[in-house]
Amino acid sequence: MHILLVDDEEAIVYVFQRYLERAGYRVTAVVDPNEALAIGSAGGIDMLVTDFRMPGMTGADLIARLRELHPDLPALVVTAFGAEVGVTAPDVQVLNKPLPPQDLVDAVARALAPAQPS
Repeated sequence: MHILLVDDEEAIVYVFQRYLERAGYRVTAVVDPNEALAIGSAGGIDMLVTDFRMPGMTGADLIARLRELHPDLPALVVTAFGAEVGVTAPDVQVLNKPLPPQDLVDAVARALAPAQPS
C-alpha cells in the first residue's frame, strides 16, 4: 500500500514516514501541499495522510481536490488545530498532534483495512 504523507514540518514528516515504512507501507513524503497535489493527481496512491494548516492550501482543500479525481481515496488529517478542521470530507478521521507515531500507524491500518485483501 502506497501512502502520500504531507506536512509542512520536516521533522514530523521524517518521524511519521519512518514509522509507516516500518509498518510495511510505501511512503511518498512531501512538505509542500502543491507537490502533494501533483503526485496524488497522477494516481498510484492508496491513502492520503495530511496536515491541516499548511502554506498555500489546507489539508481539507487537498483532500477535496484529490477526491475530485479519486473519489474513494482514504484520507486522514493529523493536526494541532483539530477544532479548526470541522467537517473536512466524508470518511476523514482527524487525529490531534502531538500523538504517538504508533497511533498514526494504527489509524492508517484501520482506514486501509477495507481495501486490503483478507
